[in-house]
Amino acid sequence: MGQRQTSLLVMIWAAFFTMTMLGGFVSAQKVMIEEPLLNWETPRTPWGDPDIGGIWRYEATIPLERPDHLQNRAFLTDEELAAITLVEEELAMARLSGLDGVDVGKATLEESPIRYNEYNSFWQDHGRPRQVYRQTSLILDPSDGKLPYTDDAREAARRSTERYGVGPYESYLDPDTGERCLTDGAAIMMWQGPNGGHNRIVQSPGYVTIVHEEYQDRRIISVDGQPHHGIKQWLGDSVGRWENDVLIVETNNFLDKTNYEWANIWSRASDTLRLIERFERVGPQSIEYTLTVEDPKTFTRPWTAVIPILKLPDSTHIFEYACHEGNYALSNMLSAGRVEATKN
Repeated sequence: MGQRQTSLLVMIWAAFFTMTMLGGFVSAQKVMIEEPLLNWETPRTPWGDPDIGGIWRYEATIPLERPDHLQNRAFLTDEELAAITLVEEELAMARLSGLDGVDVGKATLEESPIRYNEYNSFWQDHGRPRQVYRQTSLILDPSDGKLPYTDDAREAARRSTERYGVGPYESYLDPDTGERCLTDGAAIMMWQGPNGGHNRIVQSPGYVTIVHEEYQDRRIISVDGQPHHGIKQWLGDSVGRWENDVLIVETNNFLDKTNYEWANIWSRASDTLRLIERFERVGPQSIEYTLTVEDPKTFTRPWTAVIPILKLPDSTHIFEYACHEGNYALSNMLSAGRVEATKN
């Protein structure tokens, strides 16, 4: 797109379309997901809690961290917004035409033969253009939009990137937790990427249950005043409460799995990890999801991301997520590792 000559008329139309149809306004503190609706009120369950039920998904182009070329910039310009919108529309048309598309910013095969190139568009279930917002990163705090890694965690993240998909594979512990079909972590569940980002929220008196499509992870969250039970788990121990129309969930008591390999170090489970989540329904089709992560083993300070979550049609279903890596590829990777070892 940087080398493509786009007419001014097309650029103006795309910017206008983005602003009017996608509600691309971002305040200093939060994303505006939908235009405010007059006389709209948060729906209620039969027992009076705010109704956040349904199947929800993150469908935006906002990266978690702010790209280096947008340093010190919280928002995109009209021209940048229009260019990204055109790219998303072209990718959507390519998918409908049966052509293989790539994500905006995906590394080339020369830059990375494996990471971010594992799945072509056959495995990506974006059936429509992703939503484009002005926000340059999901992370709003720290203000630079970057993960505040400790030195050890930053080194672990570098090591994870270098070894992803290439090993070495000496043990079943060498593939990351996602490759082993376990989990990618609780912090990533509500907006996990394009091959498993659906979340079904089901409410009952005293409980909110969230079923995540990928790995079929599920969280049963009490909202009736129960305390944390203290049992350490992969996805932690979640307790919620309603503050007006906002669901606030605090999760702690994670198992310490920092010795395992993780595709994303920032989402790994640690016994010092604490998550604070806020679910606020801001329109008929949208939730503003705010995530605050605290973990002194991984970060020098807490960080917060604000993430727009969109509601899918009521006819949407979550089907079985069959994780082939765990079923077949793990034994194949280990046996191939043994063959490679004999060559050295």
